[in-house]
Amino acid sequence: MALMRRLVEALLWFDLYRAFRRVTWVGPWPPDLPDGPVIAYANHHHFYDGHLAWLLFRARLGRPPTLWMAEWDRFPFFAAVGAQPFPPDEPTRRAATLRRTARRFQACPQTVLVYFPEGRLHPPDEGLGAFDQAAIRRLARLYPNALWWPYAVHVTWQEAPTPTVLLTGGVPHTADGRERARLQSLWDRLHTPHPAPTHLLLDGTGSLEEWWDFTFASSFFERYL
Repeated sequence: MALMRRLVEALLWFDLYRAFRRVTWVGPWPPDLPDGPVIAYANHHHFYDGHLAWLLFRARLGRPPTLWMAEWDRFPFFAAVGAQPFPPDEPTRRAATLRRTARRFQACPQTVLVYFPEGRLHPPDEGLGAFDQAAIRRLARLYPNALWWPYAVHVTWQEAPTPTVLLTGGVPHTADGRERARLQSLWDRLHTPHPAPTHLLLDGTGSLEEWWDFTFASSFFERYL
């Protein structure tokens, strides 16, 4: 199991380094996370949102995350880093995942359940989607000892051939129906440049322009001007 986890984590690192120029936390570091069970909820606008959750919680904060995947059967090896099956058309397997998550919270209170309340991956141009408040109330009843914590993800371009990811988080709270408003405020904050402390979570692969400098050859190529 340990070997498989290291292999999957190596895959996650490879994908993140290849996909992004950098991943940066905006705001005080480390974020204000409670010691006990946490349901961390975020917008779902990028294919690598699960990878980014692993980077934030496991790799940088040392908290074991768990993530419910509708397509877990296609990528079952992600179970080694906490993913669990949550197929939309198999209520028995979803119920088993709910029970397994409760056991994980009990056995390891530092566990973080990563939850995407929009319910689907969709383009950021559509903004923040609607939340299923009934699902949120149901999770709050299932895991009454878990605090909820919003964090926003914004993928943008900053003069590099690959995008930069900005992350920021809010304040832990109990479920009260204002989850979407909290997340909207955090997501809007990442779209508005303002002075704030930042912390680099990942320095990805730079472009060739960042590594190569051909100034020495400029006099030679002046003949082509």
